Amino acid sequence: MKKVFALPLLFLCFFILGCASTEIDAEAEKCFNEGNYSACISTIKKSLKSKNPQVDKALDVAILNHYSGNYKQSAAEFNRIDRQIEDAYTKSVSKMAGAASLNENISEYSGNIYEYILLNAFNALNYYKIGEFDEALVEIRRIENKQKEYISKYGELALQDLNEDSDSLSESAKLMNVDLSEVYVHMPRKPRESDVYKDSAFAHYLAALLYIQDRSGSPELHVREYEAINRGVKCASLREDLRIPDGMGRLDFVSLAGRIISRRECAIYFPSFAANGTPVFLTSVTISGITIPAFRLKYVFPYIDEDKNGNIVRPENSINSVKVTLSDGTSIHLGLIEWFDEAVQKDVALRARRDFTRSIFRSTTKKAAAVASAAVAIKATPEAFRPITEIAVTASLDAVDLAETADVRQCRYFPSFAAGGGFTLAPGVYSAKVEYFDVNENLVGTESFENLTVSAGRPTLVESICVK
Repeated sequence: MKKVFALPLLFLCFFILGCASTEIDAEAEKCFNEGNYSACISTIKKSLKSKNPQVDKALDVAILNHYSGNYKQSAAEFNRIDRQIEDAYTKSVSKMAGAASLNENISEYSGNIYEYILLNAFNALNYYKIGEFDEALVEIRRIENKQKEYISKYGELALQDLNEDSDSLSESAKLMNVDLSEVYVHMPRKPRESDVYKDSAFAHYLAALLYIQDRSGSPELHVREYEAINRGVKCASLREDLRIPDGMGRLDFVSLAGRIISRRECAIYFPSFAANGTPVFLTSVTISGITIPAFRLKYVFPYIDEDKNGNIVRPENSINSVKVTLSDGTSIHLGLIEWFDEAVQKDVALRARRDFTRSIFRSTTKKAAAVASAAVAIKATPEAFRPITEIAVTASLDAVDLAETADVRQCRYFPSFAAGGGFTLAPGVYSAKVEYFDVNENLVGTESFENLTVSAGRPTLVESICVK
């Protein structure tokens, strides 16, 4: 009897913790939407249980410090996260092909592959902002090394089929009269080679600009790589930066705009729902003459909002274009460098099928174990106390579903996209206004710059941020 009542109590603890976490997230969201990034950071830190937070929360704090202009603090955090991801990531890559018996959210979050690459690009901007140019170039070289050492290995393992204990799964399903073929029809598509995030256009764009400014490295190579990634798409060009006329300079703007899309949980229930939306429960499970209270099973995987053609569905008020105007009235619309939203889309496509397969195994075997234990508990309970035991059993069975959640962890505050472009100008001091527009051409944000110095023969890099 003690064991029967322990599970509902455990469920209650998870429920209370979940409510507290939700309240903190809501407070952080409110601060972010108000543009109060410092308050958002403080709110996130309230939820941290150690000095070394999980990578997703640490990335949130690091990028928010960048937005706030706390570049040294942001750089220190990105450096620590880089080491943290490297340690966790090399461990997790070797385990990717194995079936999971524990929920992914319990495991250490090692970061998504695009986060592992992009953190160095954002950190390069940190060092550029505080005038430590050599350190900015170090971050660029770290990206180059990661592209050589990690991405190919990650892609190979991520595309491998998942191994599972099919015998254990079949026995568990049989115990509960579950026809798994009805579950498998909801299986996400198999990931493709094109779903592997292999390279960052933004990283190449930034590397080219920094190498041109420093007159070092191989900017032409990065320009070619950047153009290869964006072939067939009208994007920002770096060609004018490669051939700055004698006696002239460049004023280049790099914009971090919008807010990156968030993955969500897709929950598949077996049985599903009746036509009127009422949950349908299993009612025919009997073990050793004991009928188990009605229940169902829950399976999960991550997803993002897409239309029928597989295009990302973004909010109507999301930023869609960026315009830069100089004080003399000259203006340009910045060209796209990289949609970071598409990195999330790729990552979800790579993980969804694997996570769903794991969830089927995990949820089915756990529920079967709970059902078997429930039968023993009910049978051992005196007739007069069985209604109480059945209430406890029902709570325990529901707790299995509540614990089954999709891994939707990610850095929530990266920008949605990067845009770039610039002006070829005579050396001098300039001012500029950067305007941000939504899909309906409504002005949603403005940032002004004064005393921008342009020198002959090299680009001046200006970063503008509007992450609404």
